[in-house]
Amino acid sequence: MKYLYLVPEELRNAKKVNDSLANVASTSKSNKAYLLWNLSIFMMGGGLGGYFSKFVDDGFLNAIITFDGVIIGFVITAMLFSGRSQFVSKMTVEQTKIYSARTKYMLMSQINTLFAFLCCLGFSLLALLAAKTDLMLDRTVLVSMVSGYFVLGCYRMMLLPFQIYDIHAFALDNLVQDSVDEARGAAKTATESRLKMLGK
Repeated sequence: MKYLYLVPEELRNAKKVNDSLANVASTSKSNKAYLLWNLSIFMMGGGLGGYFSKFVDDGFLNAIITFDGVIIGFVITAMLFSGRSQFVSKMTVEQTKIYSARTKYMLMSQINTLFAFLCCLGFSLLALLAAKTDLMLDRTVLVSMVSGYFVLGCYRMMLLPFQIYDIHAFALDNLVQDSVDEARGAAKTATESRLKMLGK
């Protein structure tokens, strides 16, 4: 602990966030299925990449790198705006807790998507480097890793619109329910007032 000051603050914060994400992941009822499903997709993509690696040239890798850069920017932007809703202040405490849990889970999912494309980008650069230099790196393995992370990232990108819809739909449904409750309360109060006036 006395050498903790040697660790930069940003790394300590990253560890805290990682611990928080682990807690968020543990709340899922299908955590093992989540891991197995994503691993299966990664392996399938890696297998396809290994099989077709001989057809992958520098131009294709450059296209992957360009695509990765665009998608990484998009995911980061989506993460920045996730959970920002003008209706949050109108939620009850219980609704806010559920909204917070859902938003954190969505952010964790988006982080995994971001890392998939970052790894794809990294292995794409390594594959290009291996082709241009005498580094003892197996091109087939590198292309398999590129393909595995690329397919995984694309799969996760397809889930992103549904996740964003889910979190906004939850906020809007709660807003509608609160409006209905307010209308019922107002109608009940008006009815009671009218009955009192008639009683007099």
